[in-house]
Amino acid sequence: MGRVSAFIVNIGTELLIGRTINGNLQWLGSRIYSLGGEVLGSITVHDRKNQIAFALKCALNSEADFIITTGGLGPTYDDITMEAIAEWLGKKLVLNENALSFMIKLRKPMSEESKKAYEKMATLPEGSTPLFNYVGAAPGAMLLIGEKRLFVLPGVPREMKDMFERYVEPFIGHSVSRGIVTRIEEIFEAQISPLITKLTKSFPSVYVKSHPSMEYGKSVLRIEAWTQDSSVDLMEIYRELENFVKAHGGKINLENQT
Repeated sequence: MGRVSAFIVNIGTELLIGRTINGNLQWLGSRIYSLGGEVLGSITVHDRKNQIAFALKCALNSEADFIITTGGLGPTYDDITMEAIAEWLGKKLVLNENALSFMIKLRKPMSEESKKAYEKMATLPEGSTPLFNYVGAAPGAMLLIGEKRLFVLPGVPREMKDMFERYVEPFIGHSVSRGIVTRIEEIFEAQISPLITKLTKSFPSVYVKSHPSMEYGKSVLRIEAWTQDSSVDLMEIYRELENFVKAHGGKINLENQT
């Protein structure tokens, strides 16, 4: 009905002991929102299999359309995300030759130890689609769990961002809703809430949400309307909002339309 939605699982002990700020969550939330999606929830867990399994269960039980994990894909002993996912799904871990070949071509190993590290990173849950890493080394993966897609991304921010843009953005683009964002001044949320309730009943396939804020000492209200229903005219909703706001002495403009 509304925006395509995500659940984010950030994996890494360093995120929970104050050593590293979780900038990945902020970036993903902002980027997904700008693309017409939304993040329904997130959870941050240690590099422990039972904690990763717990987080994935929460994500799978949510109403999100897809899941993103970040972190735990490197060559060291505590990079266990792929292993944890495989065990949780009851799948085998298998060496993905395509992922290994890509790494070797892009980042030629200098020693036998490097080759072993590459093999560890290219070992993915059975049935995975490898997501090639053009910035670093460790590949990600995409899996289907029922009707949900699971995107397994690195924790290194520049690697995560590049992989998100290459692989996740196209998925969001194919699933994205249409939407409008209106900016209203001199009208309080309590005044217009009965109209919002009426709009949600009149347009059941549209998600309508208000967001009050203060900007430069002024009370500002943004109202969003999102839908995946191509038959809905979102400008009809805007016109109803416009008529109400102007009748009550407020100001309104269409801030964004996608």
